[in-house]
Amino acid sequence: MAAYKLVLIWHGKSTWNLENRFSDWYDADLSQFWAQGGEAQQADTARSGYEFDICFTSVQKRAIRTLWMVLDAIDQMWLPVVRTWHLNERHYGGLTGLKKAETAAKHGEAQVKIWRRSYDIPPPPMEPDHPFYSNISNDRR
Repeated sequence: MAAYKLVLIWHGKSTWNLENRFSDWYDADLSQFWAQGGEAQQADTARSGYEFDICFTSVQKRAIRTLWMVLDAIDQMWLPVVRTWHLNERHYGGLTGLKKAETAAKHGEAQVKIWRRSYDIPPPPMEPDHPFYSNISNDRR
């Protein structure tokens, strides 16, 4: 039986990561640093010597662009890629777009940690009047 390896790579820092915002399903793009290189992760992957068979990514541009940069660095741009919303980041509902420090100050650090780490206690829902509701709910992906 052949041995297989699963390699997981988190996307590069997005513009909202740099602002320490809950980005979840908002399609924040990569920051300029990452868009112009992200050299460390690319170099590490290139040195790894991996030869991939197939790639899976979310439908978020920050993940897709990170995948492109890694595949380019290892000269495997020809690989088949499966994109699925099932690999999107967790949806943080009404917290989307909020700065994490401000959210912790308002709701308490412990409550924010519960929302971020639990599977059975959801964050507050995203209401129709939320600034990013239309952006996310009307996204055809």
